[in-house]
Amino acid sequence: MLEAAGWPDGIAKTVLVIGHQPTLGHVAALLMTGHQAEWSVKKSGIWWFQSRSRNGDGQTVLRAVINPDLCNPGFLAAQAP
Repeated sequence: MLEAAGWPDGIAKTVLVIGHQPTLGHVAALLMTGHQAEWSVKKSGIWWFQSRSRNGDGQTVLRAVINPDLCNPGFLAAQAP
């Protein structure tokens, strides 16, 4: 998956990757730790990763994680008093 996306340089300025468990959990773990692991990524959630170079070192930054409930337009309306 990372190779298809051209990670870390990207095949474009912005690349959106959509997939399923367990692949997305493996990718998240690899990006954040540098090691393969079994991480759970909740269905329909959004994880935003960004690559950067700092002092000549390639780094991965987790910019945001959005819970699937917040992606549901009816969720916030249902939470209102």
